[in-house]
Amino acid sequence: MTWAYRLDGPLHFTQHDVEMPSDDTLVDGQVLLRFLAGGVCGSDIARCLDGAGRSGPQPDGWSLHEIVGEVVATRSDLKVGSRVVGWVANTCGLREYVPTAATMLLEVPADLDDVHAAPLQPLACVLHALSKLGDLSGARTAVIGLGPIGLLFSHALKDRGASVVGVDRIDRSDVAADFGLDNAVHSTSRSWARAGGDGGDGFDLVVEAVGHQVGTMDDAIAVAAPGGTVLYFGNPDDDYYPIRFGTMMDRNLTLRAGRTPRDARREALRIAADYITRYRGLLDRYVTHVLRVDGAQTAFEMASRPAPGQLKIVLQNAGRSGAA
Repeated sequence: MTWAYRLDGPLHFTQHDVEMPSDDTLVDGQVLLRFLAGGVCGSDIARCLDGAGRSGPQPDGWSLHEIVGEVVATRSDLKVGSRVVGWVANTCGLREYVPTAATMLLEVPADLDDVHAAPLQPLACVLHALSKLGDLSGARTAVIGLGPIGLLFSHALKDRGASVVGVDRIDRSDVAADFGLDNAVHSTSRSWARAGGDGGDGFDLVVEAVGHQVGTMDDAIAVAAPGGTVLYFGNPDDDYYPIRFGTMMDRNLTLRAGRTPRDARREALRIAADYITRYRGLLDRYVTHVLRVDGAQTAFEMASRPAPGQLKIVLQNAGRSGAA
């Protein structure tokens, strides 16, 4: 028997013993992973707060999708014994053995331990999104939401030669320099936007990195400069979002959104790994809390309450090396 966590209610996990998956359940292109580590993402929290798990013994509730694992069976180009990082299909990664598509995985660079390899997945998403925006050198940019994703955006924007203002209701001044922020504003985005943002003509690019509500999207539009771009990266909780369409038209704004396509994920992970070879120290500042996987309930509760000094929370399989 192996362990698995199931979402049995809003943000409430219980551990269950389940049968070890059989190798013959894999289809072409899949691997079976043994969980080594996994990052808790803000998009996980929103789903888990909804409590949308399935009933019964199967560990298929919405849980975790950022994983580092060991390949224990394969019907793909990845070899048994490989240590890989990437996405878990169906966001059900809180189990000891989990199948997923090999195209969503990359072998972990040898110099990264399990814990510090986990952030390659969110970094891959950020870098893929920015790759669609062209040259950002000299651009005036703002990031709404300085959680783990927003701070990665800040760092990557600075790497591309942009100036970066970040806004969050949590004071992030302690990490502003580490993540490339020229100014970390301690405020709600609504108060900041109503006060005119930076007091200038607006931002060439505004990244909405919060999601899960309409208000922060509206604030992003309010501070975008004429001819500017709003990148909506926070996951929506509703199918339809009202936006200031008149403002969008009057200012000739561009709205961009999207997720990393499945067939682009391995390459996105490779780009993220290359990025980290230039900024290895970034991961040490990014991962602030490491808990054993049997502390999953605590980890998700912590992630649901952003706090100063708390950035990426990583769950680690008991007995593995790589604690921060």
